[in-house]
Amino acid sequence: MTSKERVWTLLQGELPDRCPYFDLVRNDAVITHFAGEALTLENAPEVVYRAVSRAVDATRPAVRLPDREGVEVLPDGRQMRRFRWTTWIDKVRFADTEAFAAWLRQALEAPVEWSAADERNAQDTLRTYADLEARLDDVFLVWGSVCGDPLTGVCHTVGLEQFSYYLADCPDLIAAYIEHGFARAETLARHFPFPAHVRAVFLGSDIALNTGPMFRPAYLRQHYFPGIHRIVEAYHARGIKVLYHSDGNLMPILDDLAACGIDALNPIEVICGMDIREIHRRYPRLVLVGGIDVSQLLPFGTPQQVRDAVVRAIEDAEGRIMVGSSTELQYTVPLANALAMIEAAHAYRY
Repeated sequence: MTSKERVWTLLQGELPDRCPYFDLVRNDAVITHFAGEALTLENAPEVVYRAVSRAVDATRPAVRLPDREGVEVLPDGRQMRRFRWTTWIDKVRFADTEAFAAWLRQALEAPVEWSAADERNAQDTLRTYADLEARLDDVFLVWGSVCGDPLTGVCHTVGLEQFSYYLADCPDLIAAYIEHGFARAETLARHFPFPAHVRAVFLGSDIALNTGPMFRPAYLRQHYFPGIHRIVEAYHARGIKVLYHSDGNLMPILDDLAACGIDALNPIEVICGMDIREIHRRYPRLVLVGGIDVSQLLPFGTPQQVRDAVVRAIEDAEGRIMVGSSTELQYTVPLANALAMIEAAHAYRY
């Protein structure tokens, strides 16, 4: 099987010839190994894509090139700090709650319907993806969802602590903003001109911490999950499957997520309490994506421990898993451990 055939077979509910490997590769040693050439800033546009094409069966659009380290001041005064493999941007700060509320009210004035501007933006996006897919060769690309979710969008914009205060000060306005955002997201999901070959999208949210959900489950059930369900239904109506992503421990709200109709779940942070065996027992047709701990095991474990974790993950999921790191194959993972993970996935036979 090719990588694309392998991944699509699994997403359709059947077992492929072997376990697919899904990841984001942000690791100099791994890239150098698979590219057959040392990675530099100068050759990165060629070497990174060559390595990813050889290393993974599937990935999402966040293929990243190494960057020069430095600090940039954005037009609004916030700082953007660039490191080799990551970027940090200061949260948006409002003078007071009323300034934040005014920002929300302005957002509520934006139209929901598909527009000529949306069509122009879509064509730009399609060109970007065409270039990305050409660079990735046989890799199954899970396209980025053209719509995010407004709850985590606004929360991550201002930061969880500040958002908690705003949520206490103007809950009705935030609820209206979330509903407006989901209506807009549903429009984008229904009208974006996806090419016929696109079979899956990646919907990333991050609604959980290491210990459980960031928000009260009751709040999510009222303001969040109905919107996610609408987005998933919009994609399903077009024959497109949805891979939902959130870091952290989702076990307390797993039933709610599954009820939204998602087809796959990523990244399965086992160190936070995500139990592969239990998730598969409760939802045997849900494809799991990730599951190999990148916080402790991959950086600090032994190759044999990594191999054992891969085999255990595949068996606990009865093959309904695309093995990969529990978010990204980041730069502190030794090459030997990365290769142990990939080779164990390749070697396993159902």
